[in-house]
Amino acid sequence: MKPSAVLFLLALAAPAAAQPSDRELLDRFRPVYVHDAQDRYPVAGVQGSAPASYGRVVRADGARYLQYWRWHTNNPQDRGILHTGRHQGDWELVQVGLDTTGRAPEVVFAQHSGAERCSGSAVETRGDAPIAYLANGSHATYFRPGVRERTFPDPNDEADGRGLAVRPPVVVISEDEPGWMRFRGHWGSSRARWPFEQSSPRGPAFQGIRWGDPGGFAAGARACTRARCDERGECDGRELAVAGGAVGALALLVFGLWWRRRA
Repeated sequence: MKPSAVLFLLALAAPAAAQPSDRELLDRFRPVYVHDAQDRYPVAGVQGSAPASYGRVVRADGARYLQYWRWHTNNPQDRGILHTGRHQGDWELVQVGLDTTGRAPEVVFAQHSGAERCSGSAVETRGDAPIAYLANGSHATYFRPGVRERTFPDPNDEADGRGLAVRPPVVVISEDEPGWMRFRGHWGSSRARWPFEQSSPRGPAFQGIRWGDPGGFAAGARACTRARCDERGECDGRELAVAGGAVGALALLVFGLWWRRRA
């Protein structure tokens, strides 16, 4: 028998390579969280337990999504002097999309009510673990350290990457497990009663598209900024435009009142 035929038969007889389990995938890609040096509310554990990445694997439309939810006991970031942005409790999310080979071509970081999506090649990693830079107070998640300009009246996000760096173990979650996942209420006592106030968040399974449609959540994320927008004033055109529009509207109002009194 020819050597090539022998090799072919041996290949057929060899057992197929074992595919990693969901738990193995979650452990392999669990993120590294790097806090801002001023942050007083780092990644925590639910109900006083040890810090954790609360993970699950979702299969949808031929893709696999690894979701890592994390818990912070407080979000103290304010909008101006009225203290309208702070609220008890803060659930945040890192999502890793896997292709059929088990590689991570896409990573999505939650940022306030939105998110940012980067290709795997644009993400800083430690091994296979994406490195996530957390903003002081708000805990919005960024791909690079720096200052992010936000639209007025929202304060800037400061994620200097000089604080505590942790890679918590995975606690696997589902809609029903652990038992606290079934809690439908708010995770904290904060309730929004005036504009710009925020209520304490609901749990992961009650956060709409982020939980129910990981593919849609990724598709709706803004494009990767890479190393842009990580310095003060670098990407604040929208903020300046909004502020300028507000000043212009106020000026027109004052002029209208003055003209009416004059008439």
